[in-house]
Amino acid sequence: MSDTLLAEYPVKVTNLDKVLWPEAGVTKAEYIQYMIQMSSTMLPHYAERLLTVIRFPNGIHDKSFYQKNIPDGAPEWLKTHRVYSEDSQRDIDYLLTNNTATLLWLANQAAMELHPSYAKVTNLNEPTNIAFDLDPTVKGVEIAGFKKACQVALHLKVALDDLGLPSYPKTSGATGLQIFIPIAPGYSFEDTRLLTTFLAHYIVKKAPDICTIERLKKDRGDKVYFDYLQHWKNKTLSGPYTPRAVASAAVSAPLSWDELREGVTPDLFTIRTMPRRIEAIGDLFAPMSQRGVEIRDILHFIKHHPTGEL
Repeated sequence: MSDTLLAEYPVKVTNLDKVLWPEAGVTKAEYIQYMIQMSSTMLPHYAERLLTVIRFPNGIHDKSFYQKNIPDGAPEWLKTHRVYSEDSQRDIDYLLTNNTATLLWLANQAAMELHPSYAKVTNLNEPTNIAFDLDPTVKGVEIAGFKKACQVALHLKVALDDLGLPSYPKTSGATGLQIFIPIAPGYSFEDTRLLTTFLAHYIVKKAPDICTIERLKKDRGDKVYFDYLQHWKNKTLSGPYTPRAVASAAVSAPLSWDELREGVTPDLFTIRTMPRRIEAIGDLFAPMSQRGVEIRDILHFIKHHPTGEL
């Protein structure tokens, strides 16, 4: 089965009845429809950012692969940005998700997890945000692990409030939780690493029974891993509203802090429920696509308080 959808450019779609999320019964056609419904909400968070995707051509239980370089045979209208990779010693032509047609093309490619860069291509050395990744260590008990991540996030919220920093939580779409801060232009990844390192050590001191910065999984026990290293050049997290390869067809969902306190769980936010949520409450991550806050005074404070005390 194939057809053509018209957005800014004609997008050929194929195999619309292919089931990508078997447990939820979500087909490629539904995924494409999700992208159509969510396009205006998603694009401000992805435009002009390097995109890494995970593709699942035959659904979430079959083989998958990461893709950074735009594939051969891709439409000429797709916009890309070339970056030299020191790791692979070659140029990579990253896709830029700047329009609805690109989102539809990605859905047809079964690119089911979208990871935008922290910085825009106008200056890849200056992130527009700071991100903290809270990752439950114990798998197989997703809800319990997520609830513990929420407890760590609330400790972090208190610290960020004390520093006068706005913060916006979202589910990873899987078992984790992510906290973002929008920052003004002019700061480097080295600057943001000062803040993420300081706060990681501070939160571990505040909540040592549930939080750790131990990188080796075998040494974490059942604690939440406070990953302050993930916010760095060439690294990414799942983007807002991207689907994830989980049975419920959950998406990465921005939350209010009240929702987090009240005990929401990631499986509530799916390809089928998110468009209605946007209609009801709008984009809770909208501040992330606007100019962020200055952190110069906070960086000065941290440099003079290296022991992790507020």
